[in-house]
Amino acid sequence: MRKKLLLVAAFNFLASCGGITKEEFDKKSAMLESRIAQLEERQRLLEERNIKTEGRVDNLSETLAGIRLDMERLKLDRSQPQEISIKLPEPKKEVPIAQRDLQTTPSSAPGSTEDFQKEYEEALNLYNLKQLHQAKDKFIDFIKKHPKTPLTDNAYLWLGVIYRDLGELNKAEAVWLTLVERCQRKEMIDCNKAPSALLQLARLYEQRGDVQKAKEFYETILRAYPSSEEANTAKTKLGR
Repeated sequence: MRKKLLLVAAFNFLASCGGITKEEFDKKSAMLESRIAQLEERQRLLEERNIKTEGRVDNLSETLAGIRLDMERLKLDRSQPQEISIKLPEPKKEVPIAQRDLQTTPSSAPGSTEDFQKEYEEALNLYNLKQLHQAKDKFIDFIKKHPKTPLTDNAYLWLGVIYRDLGELNKAEAVWLTLVERCQRKEMIDCNKAPSALLQLARLYEQRGDVQKAKEFYETILRAYPSSEEANTAKTKLGR
């Protein structure tokens, strides 16, 4: 429609300037129409490039924001072997927390026992719903907010599992090692998930082909937690 209007306007202009043959008009019309098509195509290409550029900028901004968030909220960088895609066995499913477990020691903030139990269950529910990124953030917040509760060791274990499921095996390893080390230094109120973390580490090294390192963790389970269910697995692996 716009082309026709332009051509009509051009014809009127040329006609007003004096006589013009149909051949001359057709030739000039063709030239104008070609020029209009070129300009429209150029405009279309520029608009497409602009849309693509805006999309790339948005994606880059989101990626950078995610990286900064992880670095700020969990500084557990360790230099480890290259990650590989493996599926490790799941820890035992959580059972409802017994009231006696929650009465042994209060949370780091007075009167917050009910709060930290609720926050923990919310994070675990997100994991069970496979909302891994949301569950990861919840568990990180829980550990920072409640560093000393009967559920803090559970939070460390499941945070490592989430990193594993996300394919970030180095971070999973770092989280499990942190739990084990904090238990060894007696910084945790409860360490009932330490055997599970050790088993996860043993299996991780086993899958990486580091048999000696895996054996060390199996030995640690037998030495530190001989009555645990994980100890039975360790005995089988060690042929005992």
